[in-house]
Amino acid sequence: MKSRRSRVIALALALTLAVRGGALGANGGEAELGRRFMLEVRSQLPLIDDPAVTEYVERVGRRLVGVLGSQQFEYHFYVVQSPELNAFAVPGGYVFVFSGLLARAGNDDELAGVLGHEMGHVSGHHFLRQQSEGQVWNYAALLGILLSAVHPVLAAGAVAAAQTAQLKYSREFEQEADYLGLRYTSQAGYDPHALGSFFKTLLAEQRVNPAGVPAYMLTHPLTEERVAHVETTISAEHLRTPKGRPAASPDMAEVQAVARAVAEPGEVVVSRYRREAEERPDDAERQFLLGRVYQTLGQLEAARTALERCRDLGGLGGRVDRPLGAIYNALMQPDRAREALGRHLARHPDDGWAHLEVGKALAETGDQHAALTEFQRALTLDPDLDEAHRLVGVTLGRKGEEGEGFYHLAMAARLRGDLEQALSQFEHSETLLAEGSPHYTEVEQSIDELRPLVRERARERMERRRAGRRGVFP
Repeated sequence: MKSRRSRVIALALALTLAVRGGALGANGGEAELGRRFMLEVRSQLPLIDDPAVTEYVERVGRRLVGVLGSQQFEYHFYVVQSPELNAFAVPGGYVFVFSGLLARAGNDDELAGVLGHEMGHVSGHHFLRQQSEGQVWNYAALLGILLSAVHPVLAAGAVAAAQTAQLKYSREFEQEADYLGLRYTSQAGYDPHALGSFFKTLLAEQRVNPAGVPAYMLTHPLTEERVAHVETTISAEHLRTPKGRPAASPDMAEVQAVARAVAEPGEVVVSRYRREAEERPDDAERQFLLGRVYQTLGQLEAARTALERCRDLGGLGGRVDRPLGAIYNALMQPDRAREALGRHLARHPDDGWAHLEVGKALAETGDQHAALTEFQRALTLDPDLDEAHRLVGVTLGRKGEEGEGFYHLAMAARLRGDLEQALSQFEHSETLLAEGSPHYTEVEQSIDELRPLVRERARERMERRRAGRRGVFP
């Protein structure tokens, strides 16, 4: 117990950064807290980068953001690789949904209800408003609490449970988030009743397995009264269920196949989707979903067979081309990869992830110049593609443009959460870039931001080793 508590305390200290001791205000302070949370958490929180999954959640989230009006910060949506039925939000507009929840969602509306509720907490500034009146909170303390919210991914045992207790929103704030979320979902064209159906699913799980309370209920206390309040709010606000719209978008089945492959035992998921494909061998959709499950589990030859079968059965209007192209790349078949990805990009030219895959295929054939063009195009479309940054950095380094090369390698490391490596590579970049070059100021600012955090991390590791020698840690 003592060792775990020490680790949590040390983590909080490591997150103090340059603003140690400063109180946190709303708006700008919340945005800074969220950004620093993401900087630290990338190395510890497993995030899914499958484009079908991330695009789906982003699309639902963006539709909700579209009804918010003017906001003090941007919203960002992420999917955590974990079987937990959970979701949470961080001040500053960072919203996380777990793959376990995606796997269990009944339709788009339920996901929208959960995202809308979390956005209600953010827009209502509930995290800060909930803190004890008159108490001064600094970045270190708040970041430590937020990290523990991802229980059990980032924290452990009783310490996580104790920290999570601080994150239970009051009934007032939960009802306010319900109210805001219901408004957002209804205005965005989703069924507001779906939030209540999701809550009923959680309550039913708790009754069946009282010892295994869904993680979502740890930070969002749920009762029959609250479920009834959701329905009362829908009635009182005259919120309507949209007409003439499918309950699930066409790609939800693909998203859930990937989420299940991540969240559930692989052999169970494969057995389920293989059985469905065998029942209807000429059903392109079933072959496609089986292929995506195999691909997610790293069974590349089986994935290729199923996806090629889908292609031969019509290809679902081209949906098969992107994952099939990625499979060909992984199997070192660059010409086939370019052919499949080319078909996809003819329909979706702004797909940064697909441009990254085309670049990999070109690099495999030895055309480094064309590959670099594709990598750079991918970053223009999606600056958060860490693999694109890494490949741009490697390619530029080989061309002798080491300053820019180290800059992109540093960006890739920071996006992966490897802050020590990111700092080292930013420092290399600073010595090689000319003052006034496009990234010079950004490199300086990144160094100033990372040095305190990396220094605190090193001190925390040293203290842990010393404590271990004294026999504090097991």
